Amino acid sequence: MPLGVNLCCAVKRMPQPHEWARFVREDLGLDLVQFTFDLLDPWAPAQLRTRLARRITTAAADYGLTIDSAFVGLAHYVPSGLLDPDPDARAVALTWWRHAIDLAAELGARAVGGPLGTISDHDDADTRARAARRADLTDAVAELAQAAAAAGLDSFLVEPTPIAREYPATITDCHHLLQDLERREVTNVGLVLDTGHMLYQPLHGADARVDDWITELSPHIRGLHLDNADGHGDPHWGWPHPDGTVGVADLAHQLTQAGIGDIPVMLEVYPRFEDSSSAVRELLRSSVEHCRPHFTPASAREVSADAVVG
Repeated sequence: MPLGVNLCCAVKRMPQPHEWARFVREDLGLDLVQFTFDLLDPWAPAQLRTRLARRITTAAADYGLTIDSAFVGLAHYVPSGLLDPDPDARAVALTWWRHAIDLAAELGARAVGGPLGTISDHDDADTRARAARRADLTDAVAELAQAAAAAGLDSFLVEPTPIAREYPATITDCHHLLQDLERREVTNVGLVLDTGHMLYQPLHGADARVDDWITELSPHIRGLHLDNADGHGDPHWGWPHPDGTVGVADLAHQLTQAGIGDIPVMLEVYPRFEDSSSAVRELLRSSVEHCRPHFTPASAREVSADAVVG
């Protein structure tokens, strides 16, 4: 399982591509990243976006990093997105995603994705309105998956979230969305699961377990967000943390047993913006060292494979 890092840790601290690229390679010893759209908004004018994207790909190349995927960050997670009650607002969200697909392709990523939106309280209370919003989202995902394929991306990635009014939020939701897409012969949509989301007890119950998600959804899992949590919130802690309950060794074993031991695993630690940068950097280092024995950086996997062949 190749270990990488989501660049949310760089937001507000290391916005310049060569800053975060150097930190990932030299301080963390990793060579795989998941780009966050919080570092470059896809809404940027096309020519400017292309110039900024070129700086990013140059920095990644200079430090031997692979940009695996490009993902929604905090900024675009806030709007109601593809589940907004207003059709014009949903059209705006769809347009944003089209720009995101274009940017992901410019970055040389294999995939693009993230959470998709939030249903309003009003629509959620109305069974027919809730069903209509979910149908709208399914239509949008089918369209975006086609656009992603046309842009040369392997996958459009959907992240289940721990809020019931978001879609998908549960294992059952994931099955429904994927089945609806399969009936339309859409086959390039995958899931990115998050350890904190899967263990969120207020939504999934006191017996919430990561292995239930992996067992049920393994054919569709294309990546994992690895973060520490206590089952009662979505804090995206790192390691060590006195209240964290996410067992990394057990998780690695479960992924291997499910036959998906080769999916990218992205450390996703969201520090508080008010935390000192030195403390954040040390937290990232300690988190990588905690996870490294169970998830191997891609370059180390290649070296190991070459040794076996030799």
